[in-house]
Amino acid sequence: MADGTQLIGVPLADGDEQVVMEVERSGSGIARAARPGEVAGTAARTLSESFDQVRAAAAVLLDRMTTLPSPPSSVEVELGVKINAEAGAIIAKTAAEGNFVVRLTWERDPATGTGTGTGTGAGTGSAAGEQPSLQGG
Repeated sequence: MADGTQLIGVPLADGDEQVVMEVERSGSGIARAARPGEVAGTAARTLSESFDQVRAAAAVLLDRMTTLPSPPSSVEVELGVKINAEAGAIIAKTAAEGNFVVRLTWERDPATGTGTGTGTGAGTGSAAGEQPSLQGG
């Protein structure tokens, strides 16, 4: 584990299952001390709730790119997503900083003008005008 990081338990969804993640220590407030390798606490949001924030941002981005006067035939976005104990999912400055790399791709069918989504890494896209769904992969 790197200096300046801690382990937190992140509930996956509404239930008892959780995953332990390495996250940066919060710079402010009082944090529970833990020995190296011990879980310092539990995240305030589930992983599912955290990725809802990323999903909403991706939907806005897709809407803005596909409603251009001359929309592109394809749109690809790569996001680094960091998990924070208090805030949930945060879009990182670079993909390398993230706990997850989410790659979303939308391609427009020239014959029909509709979009199809594909994804690699931890995310998948969807058709133009729809919210992309993020799934593990």
